[in-house]
Amino acid sequence: MPVLTSPPNPGLLNAKGNASAPGCHGPSADFLSLACSVTAVSKRPCLLGLVALLAALAGSGCRQGQLYKAGSLPREFMAPRTASLQNVDLSRLARATGNNAVIYPGDVVEITIATGVELEKPLGTKARVGADGNVTVPLVGAVQIAGLEFNQAEQLIRAESIRRGQFVDPNVTVILDNRKSNRVTVVGAVEKPGTYELPTSSTDVLGAIVQAGGLSKDAGTIIELRHPATANPASAAQRGPDGNVVLAAYDGAQSQISPPRTEQIDLEQAHGGESLVVEDGATVMVMKKPKRFIHVIGLVKKADQFELPDDQELRLLDAVALAGGRTIEIADKIHIVRQLPDRVEPVVIEASFREAKQNGTANIRLAAGDVVSVEETPVTFVVGTFRDFVRFGFSAAIPGF
Repeated sequence: MPVLTSPPNPGLLNAKGNASAPGCHGPSADFLSLACSVTAVSKRPCLLGLVALLAALAGSGCRQGQLYKAGSLPREFMAPRTASLQNVDLSRLARATGNNAVIYPGDVVEITIATGVELEKPLGTKARVGADGNVTVPLVGAVQIAGLEFNQAEQLIRAESIRRGQFVDPNVTVILDNRKSNRVTVVGAVEKPGTYELPTSSTDVLGAIVQAGGLSKDAGTIIELRHPATANPASAAQRGPDGNVVLAAYDGAQSQISPPRTEQIDLEQAHGGESLVVEDGATVMVMKKPKRFIHVIGLVKKADQFELPDDQELRLLDAVALAGGRTIEIADKIHIVRQLPDRVEPVVIEASFREAKQNGTANIRLAAGDVVSVEETPVTFVVGTFRDFVRFGFSAAIPGF
């Protein structure tokens, strides 16, 4: 039978991939020496010696630094719940619908002024409402009508034409000829990426996504909204939170250029509002959901990295099952090494396979990047050594075995 003449190198104890917690060490030199001396005797004393070692070491463990127990893990160290589009109410992405009876900058309107003394039916004049909210009325001049409903615009033009001495008692009609639209580019994880025209009164993130055929199956919950550089004259009409136009008083100031800007929107937290308004020339990029992995190492049959499912959570026992289960059935001690975004040092969580099977709280939810290590302990070391001894020792001692 093979005889160990010297203790195995303690540095090889982690060759299986075990991750030790800070301050945690493998079996002591005394323990290794004792294990070696046991294997130097005959089969029967060796067997009895290993059983005695198991009993003696069952309650022992390695020296460890601070660990957090899986069953009583502080909330700030818990894995976040899986983000899923199934939990997102996309209707929240729509801002308040604009009033279709309101005139917006960029709209084309047809204005007709009748005095009652015309020999023929008066012809309407088409004019575009400027960015400052003004429209040029023949013989009357500029009148600011953006933000007004059509009947209000008619009353204002009539009042201005009388005040400016152009007409005495005119009959004014204002109707919509063409509503201004915004050109929006939608790219990323949507069914039909492209550039689309959306009505100015209802241009928002939801409308842009709907125009692009909806979200694709690989869409994540993050949207990047890229606003173009825009000219903002001091008299420009601005929208209020309800989507209606609010006018700024004209003071003759020169236009200012707003630089391009980018903002990110989390679909799980977003609500309709000004932050979801999509401007003319903007780009809506739906980000793909990132691939997320965990690593399972140590006393498992298939140590590897495994991708987290998109729409369901993965827990400790699931991870061990993905790795083919434990190589030694009595292996119970598990460490989960978790890196949190707001901490420099990783958090080490100590779990028990047995407790995880008995208690749902101990079967903790895993987060992307977690390293799950089924730990080597003195007990598993002895059992593994004995198993290898039985497997290879007897076969070497008995010819043809």
